[in-house]
Amino acid sequence: MAKGSKKKKGSSATRNPAAELTDDLIVEILSRLPAKSVRRCRRVCRRWRRLISDPHHRKKLPQTLAGFFHLSVNESRFPVEARHFVNVSGIGGRLPHVCPSFSFLPRFERISMVDSCGGLLLCQCFESSDAFRYVVFNPCTEEWIVLPESGFHPKDRGFCARLGFDPDVSSQFHVFEFVPCDDVTGVKIYSSETREWNYRESEWCTDTGISDICRSAFCNGMLHLVSYQRSIVSVDVEGRTWRTTKVPKMEGVEEVRDWLPGSICQSEGKLYYLSQYNTVPISLSIWLLEDYSKDEWTLKHSVTNELLYEKINSKYKSSEFCYVVIVHLDCNLIYYITRDYTLMAYDMDHKESRVIQALGSDCILECLPYVPLYAETLSNRS
Repeated sequence: MAKGSKKKKGSSATRNPAAELTDDLIVEILSRLPAKSVRRCRRVCRRWRRLISDPHHRKKLPQTLAGFFHLSVNESRFPVEARHFVNVSGIGGRLPHVCPSFSFLPRFERISMVDSCGGLLLCQCFESSDAFRYVVFNPCTEEWIVLPESGFHPKDRGFCARLGFDPDVSSQFHVFEFVPCDDVTGVKIYSSETREWNYRESEWCTDTGISDICRSAFCNGMLHLVSYQRSIVSVDVEGRTWRTTKVPKMEGVEEVRDWLPGSICQSEGKLYYLSQYNTVPISLSIWLLEDYSKDEWTLKHSVTNELLYEKINSKYKSSEFCYVVIVHLDCNLIYYITRDYTLMAYDMDHKESRVIQALGSDCILECLPYVPLYAETLSNRS
């Protein structure tokens, strides 16, 4: 090697170019990558891991809906129950790093998916046919926490469990267990901060019933659910504040009265209500709750079943409802399952529907939306 050809220590030839970038510039670059690539970037170095996990940067980085977990039940196969994940990210044809086997969890006899919120999943994990534990975990970081027993027995009368978690506000989560769900008398609330269950008596109206298959919405520190009495009921994480909000009504038109009440979702701290109406043809409407104190709703969008079903041949096109899974308001998309068990998406901007995937007649309707969470919030396993 010629004299003087050695690379000097600290020269531009040996320096890491990425080390010269500011935090803001790195976050800006990461925000342009698909969710799966951001997950891999966490392994580059401690600095990048810290930036990606920082709650301040969460809204800048891709938090797009990755897809849906769902369950199928078929008596003619083994195992009878099977978990699936449907990808809807559509980024370069690459699937997000999601495996519905949840192989990183401790071994259980059976795992039943219950709810998802803020990037975490809530499951009932059965140790035997008549004993289970709640487990909250992050599919992205593969962290998990086994909750202490709530005291509920699987053979007891119907119940409804829901997860409350907002990573932009706090790293703590809460699990709400309503028993019985068809006539709620109280709620048990688990706090990840205290690691304890606490019981509070219901302050909702007598005979208030909630559906165990309808989605809840957690926002502003309160869990919101749709009751069978066609109202939105809510309770805070301490079980001290209980509210009942009247759902919006379309003048001169009745809501479809079927086995499912309306649906709710939240976006940027605002509550939305979705319901189908007996118009001709049947229509789906999306309402925004403008003012909590006055129960003031504003109609934001309405679409007929003919548009929702236009991409498939279905005998239910104009006469039957569809099961709304979620409204992804960041992208102005409605995800729903038709009566033919087809997962579809409706673009509110372009007024077009598209088929995502045929789920099959053995599909169970409780699809859980999943948005990856890269922050490590469940570091203390129990």
